[in-house]
Amino acid sequence: MENFNYNIGTKILFGKGAVSTHLADTVKRYGNKVLFVYDDIPVKASGLYQEIVNSLASNGIEYTEFSGIEPNPKHTTINNGIKKVREMGEAVIIAAGGGSTIDTGKAIGFGFYGEDDVWDFYCGKRKVEKTLPVICIPTLAAAGAEVSWSAVVSNIDEKRKIGLRNPINRPAVAIVDPTYTFSVPPFQTACGIIDIMSHTLETYFSSTMALQDSISEGIQKSAIHAGRRAMMNPKDYDARAELLWASELSIMQISSFGRSNVATIIHTIEHMLSAHIDAVVHGAGIGIVSLAYYKYALTDKTAPKFAHWGKVVWGVDPSLDDYTAANEAIKCYESFISELGLPTRLSQMKKKRGEDALITLEDIIPVVDDLVATADGSKWYQPVKGKDDYMAIFKLAL
Repeated sequence: MENFNYNIGTKILFGKGAVSTHLADTVKRYGNKVLFVYDDIPVKASGLYQEIVNSLASNGIEYTEFSGIEPNPKHTTINNGIKKVREMGEAVIIAAGGGSTIDTGKAIGFGFYGEDDVWDFYCGKRKVEKTLPVICIPTLAAAGAEVSWSAVVSNIDEKRKIGLRNPINRPAVAIVDPTYTFSVPPFQTACGIIDIMSHTLETYFSSTMALQDSISEGIQKSAIHAGRRAMMNPKDYDARAELLWASELSIMQISSFGRSNVATIIHTIEHMLSAHIDAVVHGAGIGIVSLAYYKYALTDKTAPKFAHWGKVVWGVDPSLDDYTAANEAIKCYESFISELGLPTRLSQMKKKRGEDALITLEDIIPVVDDLVATADGSKWYQPVKGKDDYMAIFKLAL
């Protein structure tokens, strides 16, 4: 087992009524002014918006709203949020919504201490050294952004999407009430389920360690079983709660510590894909990229791990030889993605929001060029060493 240090750094307040019980007192520990960053539709549809503003107002806490956060949040949007919080002076940030909104809140928090452009932190011109206190309230079980050390931001002009990782980025507190995920539509629920699985699968397919593998397999099976229940009954509290907790356990990296050769393979590829093609929704893109990479990565050498995955997680026939079982495992994962109503090929996805044209190989060429220039895949589970390898993966994805 490799050496590691572990400190989650985020206090988690989890359960029914957690917002009404804890929000005001939690804010007051850090200050009496709030920048309320939120995702309009889910926060208002779930009733969370009213819960938050009532709690703040009734406790005499001053707040300013900042909403309209787009998927794959743009650095220019975050710059606008930084300007708003600077007008207030130092403030506590409440970020309520999905991963994009929460990452926006985190980036505003450390961006407050930078200059005019938060992108300076992402391109290496500045280092994250401190942050405003950030309180996160998730409305979606997916990225686990409410407890993670990463803040993912897109620069449309440069066609870059980067996750900035730093322990300072971790939110101070996550207030997690599963009832506020009841109104999440099926498509977003499905995308979240695949995102949960991807965070633990990326470390699962590295070095093999019995304890960490068992933890990862447990998280995956919980996401599958609870995901199916939530898709059938969106108001199944236990299913929604299990998905939220699985998303947090997955991103906390408890199934990755001690492993060697851990790499965020799928996210590296998907981030570049959605940086170039903004209409690619993260969870859907993750599912497609992971399927393609696993097909690419299946060799005689890697087959035993894929076979074990299939037999333990997907119930593949234990009598099958490794290569056959490995193929069956990937087929099971593909069937599950389809069962959730998500695409399994990029050619099924639109290249621009609001338009009908679908993604083609021509759209992928600049994505591959930028991956070759910026991503070192030589130490990945199945190495990706150049343009031909990336093209092979994307052809499997199309």
